[in-house]
Amino acid sequence: MADLIVFRCPQTGLNVQTHLEKRQGHEGPSLESFTCPACMRLHFIDLTTGQPMSRDR
Repeated sequence: MADLIVFRCPQTGLNVQTHLEKRQGHEGPSLESFTCPACMRLHFIDLTTGQPMSRDR
């Protein structure tokens, strides 16, 4: 089942919502890319936490 994930776009600072399938019981980060509707750039979302990929990774 797809969950509604809301995150802040790093380019525009706007809150963006998208439907992504969260994964349960997966070891480590599970990243999926999608095109952000706010800035039209590619972002990566960690499907285990629903958070965008940070620059620390």
